Amino acid sequence: ESAMETLKAISMIKEELGVKTALGVSNISFGLPGRELINQSFLTMAMYAGLDLAIINPNSKSMMDAVRAYKVLNNQEHATDDFIKVYGDIKEERIVTSADEYDISTAISKGLDRVVREKVVKLLDTMEELEIVDKELIPALDKVGEDYEAGRIFLPQLIKSASSAQAGFEVIKNSISQKGRDSISKGDIIVATVKGDVHDIGKNIAKVILENYGYNVIDLGKDVEIEDVVNTAIEKNIKLVGLSALMTTTLDNMKETIIRLRKEIPDVTIMVGGAVLTEEYSKEIDANFYLKDAKVNVEVARQIFGGLDDK
Repeated sequence: ESAMETLKAISMIKEELGVKTALGVSNISFGLPGRELINQSFLTMAMYAGLDLAIINPNSKSMMDAVRAYKVLNNQEHATDDFIKVYGDIKEERIVTSADEYDISTAISKGLDRVVREKVVKLLDTMEELEIVDKELIPALDKVGEDYEAGRIFLPQLIKSASSAQAGFEVIKNSISQKGRDSISKGDIIVATVKGDVHDIGKNIAKVILENYGYNVIDLGKDVEIEDVVNTAIEKNIKLVGLSALMTTTLDNMKETIIRLRKEIPDVTIMVGGAVLTEEYSKEIDANFYLKDAKVNVEVARQIFGGLDDK
């Protein structure tokens, strides 16, 4: 969504204000494999939307390929001569896809929501709800997490798999609700991006992963006041709080939030994450756990809540 909103903004600025635009292109590919391919495609789209100045690495062949090709297609002066001087033969690759019969673990790994729902519905004929959670959904998520940690899959695939598992959990929750039984939530966890920081992608990823392991996540959002974190933790009797920061200028607010939590709830467990954090700094500000990636959230939650998630 952010990519398309950025392109809309470029067009609107050009049409309504008539001013020049500049854009740092590479942020769009954060967390993805093949970043240059994404950057190259986004650059072409941005130029078509009216971008005047792209902030790119001029030594990147793929980015300069995109600029030269666009200039030819946009019929800019001397663009064709320049293109012919630079390029030789271009090889095309075919992408071959095939459809197979999936088990629930494979369906989750491939992010197939509909298949996961259908598989869970069928399993309910022969298994109890929590048995499906413990023997099918959670092991599938564990496998996805292991693949992510090993670099076999990437962040978008991790999120897509988590969303597919969520489709399965919704079937489980509905089944339990229809039978009038208690929720399968394994514990309440607060997540928040600290005061002054408006970046929430890391926090949102953590929320998705934790929810798909059966935890109830209380998402306070971004730029959250210290008092809101502390008061909610007291009100909800929270055992585990996750704090995120992506800006160095907001690390003091993270530290202050932890100080206030320690004062009001001495036994609360605090996990912290974000691109600007290190394990050393997390210890310095008295956090219990440093989240180097999304999967660590679940490992921490298992330590704190145990119960059904014990291995």
